[in-house]
Amino acid sequence: MVTNLVGTRIRAIRTMRKWTQQQLADLAGIPRATLATAERDDGNPSLAVVFRIATALGMPLDDLVEAAENLIQVYSSEQMPRVSSGDGVYRAVTVSPPNVFHFFQQAFHLQPDSTYDGKPHPPGSEEYLYILRGEVILDVAGECVCLRAGDSARFRGNVLHSYRNACQEEAWGVVTILDGVGKKNGVS
Repeated sequence: MVTNLVGTRIRAIRTMRKWTQQQLADLAGIPRATLATAERDDGNPSLAVVFRIATALGMPLDDLVEAAENLIQVYSSEQMPRVSSGDGVYRAVTVSPPNVFHFFQQAFHLQPDSTYDGKPHPPGSEEYLYILRGEVILDVAGECVCLRAGDSARFRGNVLHSYRNACQEEAWGVVTILDGVGKKNGVS
């Protein structure tokens, strides 16, 4: 049996995705009543049931169980991987946890008068770009838009794209990549 914090987590994820109990139960291949019991405060689901639910949610069992056991996970600055472009004009720190399924987030700095060419991600990927400071020209397959501090853009991550800082001050931003999520939603 698994601690009931898992049931609370299952219910929270299902609700966040706006799924009914029946929808999740169908995806997991379990009766709706079994899911309802697993989500109840007094429920105590078996590991097999939790595994089927985790699979239906598209996440490893460990992530579902660990999230239930540890309400807060802290990653020190030293634990966060850092990357930079070969010429050093783009520097980023990965701020998403290393074990998150199909989710990647980086805070980045882009030097003045420079361009960073992003690499295409798997089909169905979505990318979100949020500018914290400065201006960035986002080029997605030849379509360009200028983003200023506070602006955000969403685009298909599986196509050629680049970030250009045409200003004389460093630009800061956050990029979030959701790998393969659009395939389920008809985005490619």
